[in-house]
Amino acid sequence: MKTYYPSLILLIIFLTGCSSSKLVKEYKNPETYTFEVNKVLIIGMTANIEVRRNFEKNVADALEHKNIIAAKSVDFFEKSFTNRKQTVEELNTLESLLLEAGFDAILLTKVTGQQTRVSIVDFYSNLESEKYKRFNDYYYGNQDSFLSEDQEEYVVYITETSLYCICPEKERELLWQGNIEVTKSISNKKNINDFTKTLLKSLKDNDLLL
Repeated sequence: MKTYYPSLILLIIFLTGCSSSKLVKEYKNPETYTFEVNKVLIIGMTANIEVRRNFEKNVADALEHKNIIAAKSVDFFEKSFTNRKQTVEELNTLESLLLEAGFDAILLTKVTGQQTRVSIVDFYSNLESEKYKRFNDYYYGNQDSFLSEDQEEYVVYITETSLYCICPEKERELLWQGNIEVTKSISNKKNINDFTKTLLKSLKDNDLLL
């Protein structure tokens, strides 16, 4: 039977409160140094209308706290818009409508896939790595990693988010694109909250949220 030390229990409690999303890859248009978003359209590209509505509301609310006007596509588009594929001409018309309405950016997010991963619970190496300088000490303290009972499976959503400028002189120019991984939890609300925090931090770090 394994013994769980108080320091380990505190670590587990601490980790459960942390964000479970991270930016794994990003691209920023080299010609874009800064971009001041004033009014942005949020589009969650999913057929699940409930997830789409909750996602767009969460991101829109977070942006509005940054004094950015954010509109949700579930409110902006007519239902028929997403029920069929749009032509290039129709998208050009949409861009003109957005320009007339004062929008200067579009933020699109989609889930590109999900993966099941295995986490090796390695208590000794995480908590007391400085104490194991020699091979035999380190091996002895970490050999539980070979046991299947110390492996935990978890699901990760892989997302792709793109920020486009719809400025009059530029045709839907890509400003930034990032891949954010979100560790699935039992709460969709937590999944979306974690994603939103990572997204806003990434945009801020790239001077795209002034």
